[in-house]
Amino acid sequence: MTTFRFSRIQLRNWRNFSNVDVPLARRVFLVGPNASGKSNFLDTFRFLRDLVIDGGGLAKAVQARDGISKLRSLYARTITDIEIRVDVANEHVGWRYELAFTNDPEKDQRPFVTHERVIRREGATEIPLFTRPDADDKRDPKRRGQTFIQQVTRNEQFRDLAEFFTEISYLHLVPHLVREGQPSLPSAIGPDPFGRDFLDNVRATGKATRVARLKRIQDVLEIVAAPLSNLELVTDGSGRPHLQVRFKHWRPRGAYQSEQQLSDGTLRLIGLLWSLQEKAGPLLLEEPELSLHSALVRKLAPFIHRAQRAGNGRQVILSTHSVDLLMDPGIAAEEVLVVRPTNEGSVVEDGPAIRDVSKLMSAGVPASEAVLPLTRAEQLSLFDSTSL
Repeated sequence: MTTFRFSRIQLRNWRNFSNVDVPLARRVFLVGPNASGKSNFLDTFRFLRDLVIDGGGLAKAVQARDGISKLRSLYARTITDIEIRVDVANEHVGWRYELAFTNDPEKDQRPFVTHERVIRREGATEIPLFTRPDADDKRDPKRRGQTFIQQVTRNEQFRDLAEFFTEISYLHLVPHLVREGQPSLPSAIGPDPFGRDFLDNVRATGKATRVARLKRIQDVLEIVAAPLSNLELVTDGSGRPHLQVRFKHWRPRGAYQSEQQLSDGTLRLIGLLWSLQEKAGPLLLEEPELSLHSALVRKLAPFIHRAQRAGNGRQVILSTHSVDLLMDPGIAAEEVLVVRPTNEGSVVEDGPAIRDVSKLMSAGVPASEAVLPLTRAEQLSLFDSTSL
């Protein structure tokens, strides 16, 4: 079966955003100025994953984000619902998931479901599977502290959708956390987003798959980091996993190095290449260009496209500020989302909805020239005369 992907997202009163309604391509480039809400936009998908993953659920997902007051948009003028709606589809079937929640009337920071619905689409036919609150919710309001999608006793008819949410992954690998091998934060749900458990996840992968993936990564490293070869995973005397790579120099056998000696850029590249090979749901990437040489960054967009075609076509949604990454002429306007702050909250627009962007990119102008100028802070020129 063709891989599911998100095809649309709608948000109301979610963090930076008062109102969002945008389509989503299989490869998405999210651009915008600092503090505009790009990370918060990506976090919506992580929130959906946290609803259904082991150890998660609505209460835990909200708690991990410091409660309702931190999730509700600062632009909301009243205590109003936080709403998320997503459309999910492949070539054969589609789903819509709708969730709205607010404060529990009795326990202020606990979430309280005000609306939840799942619709299944088959061609032009829409089949609502349930709508909440239902009669049982009204009889027993405590039920509204949980979503149906997180409950295996409730989600049998739409478990494909729930399982799709569990497959969402996020990567913003922080090299020193990989090197230190620190445990995940107590409030974390699922895999650590910053790579604390990256090496453990590599080790947990079946040996044949692990060796094959590391070999493909090694092939890339031998092109972009010529002295490095023989990438493998080893275990030290205490049972802790390590990456090991041979550094070629004047000695015939070279010298072996672990993640402790590898550069930040090399570690981030290894994490990126590993993630792109995983056969799972959407992959969320935050500024994958960090620590990488500009010449390599210019190759990332087409490389991601080739990885999608060679694998299972997993959706990739990434945020970036990089001119080099967005120079690729293969990036279409439909793949670009622009986040712009306003006095009423940040807005998100897709490329075709922005007239000048659509015209320029249709004429062959790359996203780096058609889109990035729109994300420049209006008062940036004042920085020239600013001192500490």
